[in-house]
Amino acid sequence: MSDRERIRAIAVDWSGAKTGEQKKIWLAEVSDGHMARLENGRTREELIDHLCQEADWSRAMVVGLDFAFSFPEWFCKELGAEDGAAVWRRAEALGDEWLEECPDPFWGRRRKKRPELSAHFRRTEEEAEAAGLQPKSVFQVGGGGAVGPGSIRGMPYLVRLHEAGFNIWPFHAPRRPLVLEIYPRAMTGPVVKSDRAAREHYLGDHFPEMTALQRRTAMGSEDAFDAAISAITMARHMREIVSLPPNPDRVTRLEGAIWRPSERPDSADTHVERVDEAKFISTTRCALCAPAPDTVYDRSSHALALTDRDPVTLGHTLVVPLSHVGSVFDLPESEREDLWALVASVRSRLAREYEADGFTVGIDDGAAAGQSMDHAHVHVIPRYAGDVLEGRRGVRVVIPERW
Repeated sequence: MSDRERIRAIAVDWSGAKTGEQKKIWLAEVSDGHMARLENGRTREELIDHLCQEADWSRAMVVGLDFAFSFPEWFCKELGAEDGAAVWRRAEALGDEWLEECPDPFWGRRRKKRPELSAHFRRTEEEAEAAGLQPKSVFQVGGGGAVGPGSIRGMPYLVRLHEAGFNIWPFHAPRRPLVLEIYPRAMTGPVVKSDRAAREHYLGDHFPEMTALQRRTAMGSEDAFDAAISAITMARHMREIVSLPPNPDRVTRLEGAIWRPSERPDSADTHVERVDEAKFISTTRCALCAPAPDTVYDRSSHALALTDRDPVTLGHTLVVPLSHVGSVFDLPESEREDLWALVASVRSRLAREYEADGFTVGIDDGAAAGQSMDHAHVHVIPRYAGDVLEGRRGVRVVIPERW
């Protein structure tokens, strides 16, 4: 496999500084088990240009950006935003006002103290807090540790990245090139990152991916340290990243979600496993877990409708649960009901589009019944008058001897 075929992990320690951000923005890349670079010197605009150029060269990349991708649900609704893209466009239109005037619910500037709000945190930040982390509110736009400026100045670039072909998870399906929201503190654990001696002790011998020069560079600043550890963590947990759920719940699709690894890199296996995307999907995820994008034409909360690659008739469709189960009867009741609702919707759509004379809707449930894939699926097959000689016998033809 060439390096171009491998998934590169790129982490960016972002900055919301009004000027001079090129000194604070650091990019680290881990590719093929080694840190390929650890560098700064780009403005926000230049960094986004660079990522777009990198995606033109190779789509097999996952980018982690260190800022909040959205706001708590209640504020998104106040903005009139029904999806992430609408939030980002509102941030682009109003961001300067939020940062300069500090209107409610923003705080931290003009001596404005933290207000009482229905929720300062998104659900993902509440989960991080419950895990022992100390997330900051995106509404804080001034004062020590404020993450608001970086997030507000970062959100409009998500529109541009998506227009350039990036998928922003969880707002879009987790396909490459992929952008994740990251939180470096979730990668490092309780190290005093502002202390050079603490950074030096933390790096120690735990990170063979780095050269001696890169290790010294990471020791040199908190920003470089965060970028380096984040890229290594992403690379070490690439299997988790490529297995992210494709269709999270409605709140998550509006608020976004911080990607957090199952464990910190200093406690993980120091071997960086080389993950080739095509090989990984073919060997550890069935084709129905990772369907080709051009086959997906409808979806519900818990299921997808796919165009069958080897259709029996015109319009032959598979309805597939997002959960990898062997039988639809292994699904929780709510997911099974959702799947059947999508089956009904698909049948109605096919009836309109193909003017079918009837339908065969069926499941091969178990190997003895002819199930050839271990991921449950429902066939919705439009039927047409005269398509078979014995069409009136219907499903009984599965055992020809009993006709």
